[in-house]
Amino acid sequence: MARWHEVAAELRTAITTGVYAPGTKIPKEEQLEERYGVSRTTVRRAVAQLASEGLLQPVRRGGTTVRQQPPRQSLTLDLQAHRDELGYYFGQAVQALRAVQPPTVTEGPCPPDVAAVLGLTSGDPVVIRDRVMGDPTTGRVIQLATSYLPTDLAASTVLAEADTGPGGIYDRMEADLGWGALQWAGTISARAATPTESALLDLDPGVPVLCVIRTTIASSGAAADRVVEVNVTRRDASRFEVGYPITRHQ
Repeated sequence: MARWHEVAAELRTAITTGVYAPGTKIPKEEQLEERYGVSRTTVRRAVAQLASEGLLQPVRRGGTTVRQQPPRQSLTLDLQAHRDELGYYFGQAVQALRAVQPPTVTEGPCPPDVAAVLGLTSGDPVVIRDRVMGDPTTGRVIQLATSYLPTDLAASTVLAEADTGPGGIYDRMEADLGWGALQWAGTISARAATPTESALLDLDPGVPVLCVIRTTIASSGAAADRVVEVNVTRRDASRFEVGYPITRHQ
């Protein structure tokens, strides 16, 4: 094990056992050098590792503090599609969210993980719909939502327009394009945040995003049995968690 790994491990233990409480500063670099008998470079690599894990937070001209871990809001795993006057929504926790920035619609290459779900080749063009969602009162960004749609189905249709009208793209698919009653399936994962996601969601260094990936399948018409959309929503993984009920098997 490299020496900086050992220093990081000892600091990590001190943080998790409460020796260094949330919001307090860890010793200065020169103090850590003396304590562990290592170089400044070794100390900085160890501290950078713990910052990437979300345990430490460098403060400009103020040393390094133990990151405060905010309480998490539970997103109950919802297995139903709901509907209100604005259209479909998925989960009670997102019903109140509204766009806090104008949505953008572009055409670009499909990401490799999404291409596999859409039955495309990585890099194939797709219509990309981006929405920044948040609290309509405070304007705080809470969720980023991106929809990927195959160009052979969506390009030059209402699905490629910024304003798709009442009910959004799902009403257009069902009512206007004749794709029948839509079906959905979802998965949950996490990954490192991109610089853009970190900025929009105001993430602390090292905090990943919680991803909910939803696929939309058409039931009839020209798109029958095809995945017509992959929607990827991202949230601050330090503030949100997924909850679900557990029942006793009969």
